[in-house]
Amino acid sequence: MLGHDDVGVSSFISAGNWDDGAAPSAGNDYFTGPFRLRSPATTLNYTFAGDSLTVDTSEGRLFGKSVAAPVSPGQVLTINKLILNGGYVDQSGWSWLTLMGNIEVIAESSFGASSADTLEIMSAISGSAPLNISGPTINGGQDTGAVILSAANPYSGTMTLCANTPANSEKGLLRLNHRDALGSATLNTISTTLVALTFSAAANTGAFNIGALTGTGSMMLSDTVGMPVVLSVGSKGSSTTYSGSLVGSGGLVKVGSGTLRLLGANTNNRGDTAVEGGVLSLTVPHLHDESTVSIAGGAVLQLDFAGTDTVGALVLGGVAQPDGVYSSGNSGGFISGEGSLLVQTVAAGNGSSTPTTPVESPYRSTRAWRAYDGGSAPRPSSSYFDVPFMAVRTWYSAGALRIAGRRRTAAIYYSADDAAVVGIAAKALRDDVQRVTGLLPRVSTRAPRAAEAILIGTIGASPLIDGLIAAGKLDVAAIEGKWEAYVAVVVKHPMRGVRRALIIAGSDRRGTAFGVFGLSESMGVSPWYWWGDVAVKRKSAVYVRGCHTQASPAVKYRGIFLNDEDWGLQPWAAQTFEPEVGNIGPKTYATIYELLLRLHSNMIWPAMHEWPVMTTPFYLVPGNKMMADNYGIVISTSHHEPMHRNSHEYDESLLGAYNYWSNWDTVYHFWDERVEETADCENIYTVGMRGRTDAGMLAPSGTTDAQKAEKLQNAIIPDQREMLSQHVNGNASEMPQIFIPYKETLVQYQAGLQLPDDVTILWPDDNHGYIRQLSNASERARSGGSGVYYHLSYWGVPASYLWFCSTPPGMTSSEMLKAWDFEARNIWLVNVGDLKPAEIGTEFFLRMARNPEAFRNFDQHDYFTQWAARTFDAWHAEAIAEVLDGYFSLNIVKRPEHLTSQGDSGFSPVLNGDEAQQRLDKFASLAALADTVYGRLCAEQKPAFYEMVLYPLRASYKVNQRTLLAERSRMWAAQKRAATATLAAEAQAAHDALLAEVEFYNEVNAGGKWNLTLNPMPELGGWARETQNPFLMPAVGSYSPPAAAALGVAIEGSEAVLKSGVPGELAVFSRAADSNRFIDVFNQGSAAMSWTAVAGAPWVVLSETSGTADARIVVSINWDTAPRGNAVLGNVTVAAAGGAELTVSLVVHHPDNLDLADLPDAVEDNKVVVIEAEDFVARSDRSSDGAGWRRVDKATASQDGMAIEPVTASSADPASLPTGAPSLTYTFYAFTTGPVQILTQCLPTHKTTSAHEGVRYAISLNGDSPIVVDVNAEEYTAAWNVNTLRAASVGVSDHKITAPGSQTIEVWMVDASVVLDKLTVQLFQGFYLYEAEDLTVHDSSSDVRVTKYSDVPASGGGGMHVQSTKAGQFGTFVLPNVQAGDYEIIIRVKKWTSRGIMQLAVAETPTGLFTDLGDEQDLYSTSGGYSDLEAIPVKFVSDGPKYLRFTATGKNPSASNYWILFDTILVLKATSRLWWTDTASLYKV
Repeated sequence: MLGHDDVGVSSFISAGNWDDGAAPSAGNDYFTGPFRLRSPATTLNYTFAGDSLTVDTSEGRLFGKSVAAPVSPGQVLTINKLILNGGYVDQSGWSWLTLMGNIEVIAESSFGASSADTLEIMSAISGSAPLNISGPTINGGQDTGAVILSAANPYSGTMTLCANTPANSEKGLLRLNHRDALGSATLNTISTTLVALTFSAAANTGAFNIGALTGTGSMMLSDTVGMPVVLSVGSKGSSTTYSGSLVGSGGLVKVGSGTLRLLGANTNNRGDTAVEGGVLSLTVPHLHDESTVSIAGGAVLQLDFAGTDTVGALVLGGVAQPDGVYSSGNSGGFISGEGSLLVQTVAAGNGSSTPTTPVESPYRSTRAWRAYDGGSAPRPSSSYFDVPFMAVRTWYSAGALRIAGRRRTAAIYYSADDAAVVGIAAKALRDDVQRVTGLLPRVSTRAPRAAEAILIGTIGASPLIDGLIAAGKLDVAAIEGKWEAYVAVVVKHPMRGVRRALIIAGSDRRGTAFGVFGLSESMGVSPWYWWGDVAVKRKSAVYVRGCHTQASPAVKYRGIFLNDEDWGLQPWAAQTFEPEVGNIGPKTYATIYELLLRLHSNMIWPAMHEWPVMTTPFYLVPGNKMMADNYGIVISTSHHEPMHRNSHEYDESLLGAYNYWSNWDTVYHFWDERVEETADCENIYTVGMRGRTDAGMLAPSGTTDAQKAEKLQNAIIPDQREMLSQHVNGNASEMPQIFIPYKETLVQYQAGLQLPDDVTILWPDDNHGYIRQLSNASERARSGGSGVYYHLSYWGVPASYLWFCSTPPGMTSSEMLKAWDFEARNIWLVNVGDLKPAEIGTEFFLRMARNPEAFRNFDQHDYFTQWAARTFDAWHAEAIAEVLDGYFSLNIVKRPEHLTSQGDSGFSPVLNGDEAQQRLDKFASLAALADTVYGRLCAEQKPAFYEMVLYPLRASYKVNQRTLLAERSRMWAAQKRAATATLAAEAQAAHDALLAEVEFYNEVNAGGKWNLTLNPMPELGGWARETQNPFLMPAVGSYSPPAAAALGVAIEGSEAVLKSGVPGELAVFSRAADSNRFIDVFNQGSAAMSWTAVAGAPWVVLSETSGTADARIVVSINWDTAPRGNAVLGNVTVAAAGGAELTVSLVVHHPDNLDLADLPDAVEDNKVVVIEAEDFVARSDRSSDGAGWRRVDKATASQDGMAIEPVTASSADPASLPTGAPSLTYTFYAFTTGPVQILTQCLPTHKTTSAHEGVRYAISLNGDSPIVVDVNAEEYTAAWNVNTLRAASVGVSDHKITAPGSQTIEVWMVDASVVLDKLTVQLFQGFYLYEAEDLTVHDSSSDVRVTKYSDVPASGGGGMHVQSTKAGQFGTFVLPNVQAGDYEIIIRVKKWTSRGIMQLAVAETPTGLFTDLGDEQDLYSTSGGYSDLEAIPVKFVSDGPKYLRFTATGKNPSASNYWILFDTILVLKATSRLWWTDTASLYKV
């Protein structure tokens, strides 16, 4: 080799890179020397042609660059003889590389793979020199991917598994895919995580053989699907010491001569131990009580510990021993050392999976849930943050208990017999008292003996509480038998030795914990003291008096789903917080469970993501299940994890297809194992079935949705309930179960699936915050009831949002109150992504679930003010609320993640006064206010403020700033502005500032506590790349100006630069709207330039009249001196020193006798009127039931909206309108007559139930007949794609204004699910712009399919596709309500290699003669993308609809098909051409 290659360039088989100048060939041996040898960055397989390849020295590297799919075998490289002479071999390409052939290790060398990669070695490895797996010397310590050994290897050296944390915990750093992969080797593991070494389930057909074992790293003795692994160690016959731990349920066999000395804790759950040769030395008595220990003749078990270890059975020389104690003195030489074994045979029948009597779960329920467990909602309050406890004081008052103060504390008592969560809560209370007062109370389970005490316990489970009840000291009648209720009361002399006590008694274990944490909150400890770093304000003393009874929560189960944790929660837990597990383990979950309890919540769907970072399935991590049970948290699993089984645990290569038609017995067993394993815990079981990877379930080809529904109803769900009956509770109907009609499963449910009556339907939203469907009357009568699965974070179509919590609480409130009113009251579950930074949204959702009625007339600003006062202090509350209101308002219009590095942001730099700059100005104002607050907070408060307020605001601001400036720089480059590079640099600086914020969040804020909580992967490619949008730098404009100065002028409304002799024309200046417009003046060259601007009339006012730098001139009108008239002309002349001169024309609308005082607020400006939905002038409710439009706060994209209350109101009959329906009346003033469109923007809600026909409203203008409009968009359609990205659905209705003046709009409810946002009246502007996907298909060829398609870069998120496959096929579309006149038609199409040649024809009647327009258009292109076809003139002779036919007439020889895809159709009045100088701006109107 001559040296390093350029990145991505292969030297593997290329000529010119070897010292003989030729590609490798037979008969030659090849050496890397100190250089890097890359494999081809392709998906193809290769064979090395030389006789051998040697990877030399510590610098030599065989660098795999496979880009094949990241599944076995990926790209295969065959090297007949690969010699490792000190170099290293690794793979880095987000892929999988397989080595075949033979490998010989002759000097210390290394294997590795980068974080998302896998290096599989099917080659036989020989030699005896050391080998390293990953580690700090390999690839700078960055190799955290998996190395898989898939052959029986004669290698006899030492293989060291280094200390890196694996990126994929299922694969680990090293996976053994063959039982004899290390059969002759010494394994030296120094990894700090349990999952560094993994065992393939496919190879788990006998013991995994390891020649010798040493090192400090621990191992999990289970395979990749959780089955036990047996480890056979010692065949080399050497003596070694292993100080790690063997964890899990697998077994250990000691073979060969020599001694294996175990210094670590052997924590096998049920694993057996066998000594078949040599000596096994145990230094810790940690054999499992039910395990079997076998010692063969001639072998010795040496017990190097003091005391006795208990086992279930002992076999000496093949003979089972009776129960008793065995040691060196009575074992006949089989046992040596000072320790002994106590053999206690496990009672017969223990662990049997087929009990003789039906099992009965302590968590069963025989009654249907009713809100508040049948009680009443708490009384309304002005506070959203009412503390569910007595108020605490810092001073004593009569009858009060001193919790802490004057250097004394009340002792805390609970019963040891009570649930574990009670003890956890008691100790947490102790710590909270110390946080508040600095004093640490004593916690005890002994009989209370303290003058002042806090007595905590659960009715029926705590002898302490039950004794108080029996003694008449505690009245629990209000809560006994209720769900999660509690009572707290200060009692005098509750028992002997206690003068005064605060008693907290729960109706169940969580009720007790909620009561304790209610006291903590009352003392001032935020639920977010740990997860949000909210500072605890110190108090000199804490006293409490009186009593408090807390009723059951409104919603029975309230919880979160940790999801898409790849770039936050998982890397933070694995590498920052819990590196000893290397994943999300019990230590992490304990903190989350505590947070849930402090928020009075009770359930979780654990993290479960598989790619690009693997989260170890919840039940495969020791301690996770136990920790949940200790905290009293109910475990459930997501929509594609039925029966508590993470579908990623299912290895199809081992178990066969995940298919209930063809492989039902295997799938049944897969689920049944987990049901049995978890039967002793409190669970909610997910029933039904989807595919392994969040896709539809596998079924035979051609299976219909109805047939899938039948399979679910008659086979899958009955089988799942049989598992529950066998292992959990004899009557499965008494155990909580959920069915989630998510994505395609909803279609199957709608196809006729009948669920068992007791199963809860968990209705999902559409992943973007709009509930897909709720229960109709018959569904509401089911005993299982219903609930809601809601999203605050999502990875999927049409675009993901994973990095910011940007759904306004007002919007969530609107949707969840609707769910509440339709009796979705059993479960409320919210997808919170990584949990951080979704703290505000998470708490809002869970707080609302406790008592939705408290949010009936929700005021978002008031909520934020109260939140800020509680979290920080009252002095800054108003400012913080203003920041949060602004943050959510700006980001719901366009979530930061939806600002792509390519395409159009949707915020024009030339329209409506420069939408892009106005948006950035709003962000800047909010950021300045937030910075001011941050600067004034005390040091202890700053981490929380940064995490929950400042970072989300700053980061979203920088994403917007970078994207909008980059977009503007591209426009500037097209305009040939000399300052383009400066603007591009500002965009880059914004990107750099964003990355600096991420670094500060991770490494500086809170002392680096949350490092890797924000862990973007901008290198991620393919379909997943869009998840990284916030961290992808968009392309910027590039322009190299000439030396000479040159004047450039562009005007508002157009991106085009004015040309000499062709005046630009500003939009009309309206007196009624007091309009102003802008003119941009800029230099197109490098040399200095001075310019002047002169108004053609004294009443035209210019903000600037001269300068030497680029400037924006704001043009306004002095209305006091401006002439009267409907079209008064004016102009502005801009000139550069030296002669260049450009003119801008303007028209002023200043009518005679116009009295501004008589005008309504909404007045036509530039042929547009915008009316916010809440700005109605009259409202009429329905008399029969009082249903009517009511204001909903911050629920829509433009903030407030109008919704129907009650939302359960029956739909109006369209045929009876305008009577019988609630209505709103709006007025506006128009100067223009003729056709108008009213665009009614709504929240993009869905049909409320299956009984509702749509999401319909009716509208009329000036008393014309009501037009019924349905804004319902089916999930995954092009219209839905657009709606979710803009947080709005838009209904369009056509009307006509016959006379100028005041106009009246009336809007009626048809369906109560409509939430009005705003109305935009568009008067005829000289053009018609149609989104193709909104057009009606009039007719088409019988043999062609015409359909809508979705595509985010399209102007409306989609278009129409004429799927023509031969010449002559066509599709005809209707353009509604086009006036007669001369026009130009401009069609925007998507060109590509599959496109045909198209001919456009037009007719004015549905049966009329079609006339070809223009020439044929070849739509073939290799570059793709959207573009406008050349304008085609046309004359329409009558008003009314027009019919456009697109016919495939042929195809380019290089084209693969005849397809026609079009995005928009612009019908432009010929006289408008002077004004609309570039159609690109038109598309943004």
